[in-house]
Amino acid sequence: MIYLKDFKQGKLLYEALDSEVRLGILEELLREGELNLAYFAKKFNVSNGAITAHIKKLYEAGLIEINTSSGIRGTQKICCLATDKIIIDFLNRPQSEGKIESAAIDIGHYVGYEIHPTCGIVTREKVIGRFDDPACFSYPDRIRAGLLWLSWGYVEYLVPNYLTEDTQLVELQFSMEIASEAPGYSAYYPSDIHFAVNGHTLGYYTSKGENNDRAGTCNPQWWYGNLGQYGKKILIAVNEEGTYICGIKVSEQKLSDLEIKAGEQIKFRIFVPEDAVHRGGFSLFGKGFGRALSANNAPIDHVRVLM
Repeated sequence: MIYLKDFKQGKLLYEALDSEVRLGILEELLREGELNLAYFAKKFNVSNGAITAHIKKLYEAGLIEINTSSGIRGTQKICCLATDKIIIDFLNRPQSEGKIESAAIDIGHYVGYEIHPTCGIVTREKVIGRFDDPACFSYPDRIRAGLLWLSWGYVEYLVPNYLTEDTQLVELQFSMEIASEAPGYSAYYPSDIHFAVNGHTLGYYTSKGENNDRAGTCNPQWWYGNLGQYGKKILIAVNEEGTYICGIKVSEQKLSDLEIKAGEQIKFRIFVPEDAVHRGGFSLFGKGFGRALSANNAPIDHVRVLM
């Protein structure tokens, strides 16, 4: 999601959308998912140099991501959409400029968990322990994990608290690449994936299923083709208006309800309850797996602090 606090922030975005070729590129990516630059040059009958300029505009506006992939014909640049929504808040009240503090947390750095099979955890190099054995989530190698999955249960992360006594927290944001976890594989396998901060449930996101139609851009070559390949990038935002997931308000849980203070812990939990309506588990993609939809490709994107 691209969120603009006022319409004046969107200059790069408006320029990027002011082109039939660039709009066509976005339409192709929406339909196909991932495409290389050579495809666009042929599709729109323009030179490679012109396509590179168009792609740069879209990238700078935050509309696409560019990843490098090695294949038979050498290294190529692969493009994919970086957002699924654009929101312009015309009625946002003016406020003083804030400071954004960011922290990337690798998926193996959880501080608590409850895991139920099917489940597993892997690094770029190997499977940690065995599939479907929750005990493997306690192994030391889990610190280097790039992908984990479970049928139901939770993983919980400790989020850095940047607050001081003279600062005010105005918004918390968490981003991640996530999908359902189906036994075997199922493109349609809905899962109600819930989120909580310090024990306060924020709301849930319903994942449609597991993605196996093509390999994730960043997956290692040995990763099994019959398992989940990539997820969808989602953004959770909590402020004084409520909680939003991918720009949609999902609950009235406000930032002030969380009672976060300077010096105190912030725990962020991702979970699927045993009694969820759609208990489809989740697969959480981190560094070295999935589609690299963000620079960090880690569950915790940033904490926003207003100074």
